[in-house]
Amino acid sequence: MFTEVTILASPNFAVIRTLAVGDILTVALSGARVVAQAAGGIAGAITSARLPEIIQCLTAGQDYVARVTTINGGAVTVEIYPA
Repeated sequence: MFTEVTILASPNFAVIRTLAVGDILTVALSGARVVAQAAGGIAGAITSARLPEIIQCLTAGQDYVARVTTINGGAVTVEIYPA
């Protein structure tokens, strides 16, 4: 288990508009991608040098969440950690 800070890739602006700093997003596998999900849908994809490790942990049943730390236009920074 670990904590990772990253910027969401391929942000969904319709969902990003609804987010606020401090919001907690669900981290999940969506096909071959790891995504951060909000109530309104997928906010964006998780990119990280530790992506293989994140996938392995999710596949093994470990739940992760992503807390929104900054929003700068379409750039959303999240901190990923175990739920």
